[in-house]
Amino acid sequence: MDRNTQKGFTLIELIITVVILGILVALAAPSMFEILERRKLKGAAESFQVDLMFAKTEAIKRNTPVRIQFKFDTVDPSQWCYGIKVNAACDCLTANSCEVDGVEKVVNRSDYGNNVLITGNAVGFAGGIVSFTPLRGQTIAGNATFSLADGAEIKVSTNIRGRTTICSNSGLGMEGC
Repeated sequence: MDRNTQKGFTLIELIITVVILGILVALAAPSMFEILERRKLKGAAESFQVDLMFAKTEAIKRNTPVRIQFKFDTVDPSQWCYGIKVNAACDCLTANSCEVDGVEKVVNRSDYGNNVLITGNAVGFAGGIVSFTPLRGQTIAGNATFSLADGAEIKVSTNIRGRTTICSNSGLGMEGC
Protein backbone atom coordinates (compact mmCIF):
# COMPACT_ATOMS: atom_id res chain seq x y z
CA MET A 1 0.00 0.00 0.00
CA ASP A 2 1.09 3.48 -0.81
CA ARG A 3 1.22 5.71 2.26
CA ASN A 4 1.05 8.89 0.19
CA THR A 5 -2.50 8.25 -1.09
CA GLN A 6 -4.73 11.05 0.14
CA LYS A 7 -8.35 10.67 1.07
CA GLY A 8 -11.07 13.34 0.88
CA PHE A 9 -11.95 16.19 -1.46
CA THR A 10 -9.67 18.61 -3.16
CA LEU A 11 -10.38 22.31 -2.91
CA ILE A 12 -11.54 22.42 -6.54
CA GLU A 13 -14.02 19.56 -5.99
CA LEU A 14 -15.38 21.33 -2.93
CA ILE A 15 -15.83 24.63 -4.80
CA ILE A 16 -17.62 22.89 -7.69
CA THR A 17 -19.96 21.13 -5.23
CA VAL A 18 -20.79 24.40 -3.46
CA VAL A 19 -21.45 26.16 -6.79
CA ILE A 20 -23.80 23.37 -7.93
CA LEU A 21 -25.67 23.48 -4.60
CA GLY A 22 -25.97 27.26 -4.92
CA ILE A 23 -27.49 26.94 -8.39
CA LEU A 24 -29.99 24.33 -7.18
CA VAL A 25 -31.04 26.52 -4.23
CA ALA A 26 -31.44 29.54 -6.54
CA LEU A 27 -33.69 27.50 -8.84
CA ALA A 28 -35.81 26.19 -5.95
CA ALA A 29 -36.36 29.55 -4.20
CA PRO A 30 -39.03 31.01 -6.55
CA SER A 31 -41.14 27.85 -6.44
CA MET A 32 -40.82 27.76 -2.66
CA PHE A 33 -42.09 31.36 -2.48
CA GLU A 34 -45.07 30.38 -4.66
CA ILE A 35 -45.85 27.41 -2.43
CA LEU A 36 -45.80 29.62 0.67
CA GLU A 37 -48.07 32.23 -0.95
CA ARG A 38 -50.57 29.55 -2.00
CA ARG A 39 -50.59 28.15 1.54
CA LYS A 40 -51.38 31.63 2.89
CA LEU A 41 -54.22 31.93 0.35
CA LYS A 42 -55.59 28.55 1.38
CA GLY A 43 -55.25 29.48 5.05
CA ALA A 44 -57.19 32.73 4.58
CA ALA A 45 -60.03 31.00 2.71
CA GLU A 46 -60.23 28.11 5.18
CA SER A 47 -60.19 30.54 8.10
CA PHE A 48 -63.13 32.41 6.57
CA GLN A 49 -65.00 29.13 6.11
CA VAL A 50 -64.42 28.28 9.79
CA ASP A 51 -65.59 31.77 10.79
CA LEU A 52 -68.79 31.28 8.78
CA MET A 53 -69.44 28.01 10.62
CA PHE A 54 -68.63 29.71 13.95
CA ALA A 55 -71.10 32.53 13.26
CA LYS A 56 -73.82 30.06 12.28
CA THR A 57 -73.27 27.99 15.43
CA GLU A 58 -73.25 31.07 17.66
CA ALA A 59 -76.51 32.34 16.12
CA ILE A 60 -78.25 29.05 16.89
CA LYS A 61 -76.69 28.73 20.35
CA ARG A 62 -77.48 32.29 21.43
CA ASN A 63 -80.84 32.46 19.66
CA THR A 64 -79.87 35.81 18.16
CA PRO A 65 -78.42 36.90 14.79
CA VAL A 66 -74.63 36.87 14.33
CA ARG A 67 -72.95 38.93 11.59
CA ILE A 68 -69.73 38.75 9.65
CA GLN A 69 -69.08 42.12 8.07
CA PHE A 70 -66.44 42.97 5.45
CA LYS A 71 -64.80 46.38 5.17
CA PHE A 72 -62.52 47.75 2.49
CA ASP A 73 -60.20 50.73 2.93
CA THR A 74 -61.52 53.64 0.84
CA VAL A 75 -57.98 54.77 -0.06
CA ASP A 76 -56.66 51.30 -0.91
CA PRO A 77 -59.53 48.89 -1.69
CA SER A 78 -57.15 45.92 -1.65
CA GLN A 79 -56.82 46.45 2.12
CA TRP A 80 -59.59 44.29 3.53
CA CYS A 81 -60.77 42.97 6.85
CA TYR A 82 -63.83 41.34 8.34
CA GLY A 83 -65.21 41.10 11.83
CA ILE A 84 -67.79 39.04 13.72
CA LYS A 85 -70.33 40.49 16.14
CA VAL A 86 -73.45 39.20 17.87
CA ASN A 87 -76.70 40.97 16.93
CA ALA A 88 -75.10 44.17 15.62
CA ALA A 89 -73.03 45.66 12.84
CA CYS A 90 -69.32 46.13 13.41
CA ASP A 91 -66.43 47.94 11.77
CA CYS A 92 -63.26 45.87 11.68
CA LEU A 93 -61.26 49.03 10.96
CA THR A 94 -62.25 50.36 14.41
CA ALA A 95 -60.62 48.85 17.50
CA ASN A 96 -62.89 46.74 19.75
CA SER A 97 -65.88 47.13 17.42
CA CYS A 98 -66.14 43.44 16.50
CA GLU A 99 -66.26 41.30 19.63
CA VAL A 100 -67.84 38.07 20.76
CA ASP A 101 -67.89 37.57 24.54
CA GLY A 102 -65.32 40.34 24.99
CA VAL A 103 -62.85 38.75 22.55
CA GLU A 104 -62.05 40.69 19.39
CA LYS A 105 -62.96 38.68 16.29
CA VAL A 106 -61.23 40.46 13.39
CA VAL A 107 -59.29 39.08 10.42
CA ASN A 108 -57.09 41.44 8.38
CA ARG A 109 -55.32 41.05 5.07
CA SER A 110 -52.01 41.43 6.92
CA ASP A 111 -52.79 38.25 8.91
CA TYR A 112 -52.06 36.27 5.74
CA GLY A 113 -49.41 38.46 4.11
CA ASN A 114 -50.13 41.33 1.81
CA ASN A 115 -50.41 39.17 -1.31
CA VAL A 116 -53.76 37.57 -0.39
CA LEU A 117 -56.46 39.73 -1.98
CA ILE A 118 -60.19 40.02 -1.71
CA THR A 119 -61.83 43.05 -3.21
CA GLY A 120 -65.32 44.46 -2.79
CA ASN A 121 -66.27 42.96 -6.15
CA ALA A 122 -65.22 39.52 -4.94
CA VAL A 123 -67.62 39.56 -1.99
CA GLY A 124 -70.99 38.31 -3.18
CA PHE A 125 -72.81 38.93 0.10
CA ALA A 126 -75.31 41.80 0.15
CA GLY A 127 -73.50 44.88 1.42
CA GLY A 128 -70.51 42.76 2.42
CA ILE A 129 -72.53 41.33 5.33
CA VAL A 130 -73.26 37.71 6.17
CA SER A 131 -75.95 37.52 8.85
CA PHE A 132 -76.93 34.15 10.31
CA THR A 133 -80.37 33.89 11.89
CA PRO A 134 -81.08 31.79 14.99
CA LEU A 135 -83.59 29.78 12.95
CA ARG A 136 -81.35 26.85 11.93
CA GLY A 137 -78.51 29.25 11.09
CA GLN A 138 -80.06 30.42 7.85
CA THR A 139 -78.56 33.25 5.82
CA ILE A 140 -78.68 34.82 2.38
CA ALA A 141 -76.60 32.85 -0.12
CA GLY A 142 -73.34 34.46 -1.13
CA ASN A 143 -69.63 33.96 -1.62
CA ALA A 144 -66.22 35.53 -1.18
CA THR A 145 -63.28 34.93 -3.51
CA PHE A 146 -59.75 35.06 -2.12
CA SER A 147 -57.00 35.46 -4.73
CA LEU A 148 -53.33 36.01 -5.45
CA ALA A 149 -51.87 38.30 -8.10
CA ASP A 150 -50.85 35.26 -10.17
CA GLY A 151 -54.54 34.36 -10.65
CA ALA A 152 -54.89 31.58 -8.07
CA GLU A 153 -58.35 31.82 -6.51
CA ILE A 154 -60.38 30.11 -3.81
CA LYS A 155 -64.12 30.66 -3.50
CA VAL A 156 -65.92 30.26 -0.18
CA SER A 157 -69.71 30.04 -0.54
CA THR A 158 -72.69 29.68 1.72
CA ASN A 159 -76.23 28.73 0.75
CA ILE A 160 -79.50 29.91 2.34
CA ARG A 161 -79.35 27.06 4.86
CA GLY A 162 -75.96 28.27 6.07
CA ARG A 163 -73.98 25.39 4.57
CA THR A 164 -70.48 26.51 3.59
CA THR A 165 -68.40 25.12 0.76
CA ILE A 166 -64.91 25.89 -0.48
CA CYS A 167 -63.59 25.29 -3.98
CA SER A 168 -60.85 26.27 -6.40
CA ASN A 169 -60.03 25.81 -10.06
CA SER A 170 -56.41 26.76 -9.40
CA GLY A 171 -55.08 23.30 -8.57
CA LEU A 172 -54.76 23.90 -4.85
CA GLY A 173 -55.83 20.41 -3.82
CA MET A 174 -59.49 21.36 -3.49
CA GLU A 175 -62.69 20.40 -5.20
CA GLY A 176 -63.23 22.34 -8.43
CA CYS A 177 -65.84 25.08 -8.58
